[in-house]
Amino acid sequence: MWAASSPLAAHGVDVTDTFDRGVASLRAHDAYLAGLGDGSFDAEEFLEGLGRPAGARLGVRYGAAFEVFHFDLW
Repeated sequence: MWAASSPLAAHGVDVTDTFDRGVASLRAHDAYLAGLGDGSFDAEEFLEGLGRPAGARLGVRYGAAFEVFHFDLW
């Protein structure tokens, strides 16, 4: 299982090439965004705030950080 934004994240993925699609996807969730408060939520600013620090650690523009949990299900 991959847990996003964990303070113990040790795995990262370069999402630079798909960043714009992520912004468009979040913007498409109008009902969700409307419930976040006063309507000032900015999807691009939000995702940049998450993606730039992770990207800096990876040496890329935008990244996503995860803590990876391994389970033995058998």
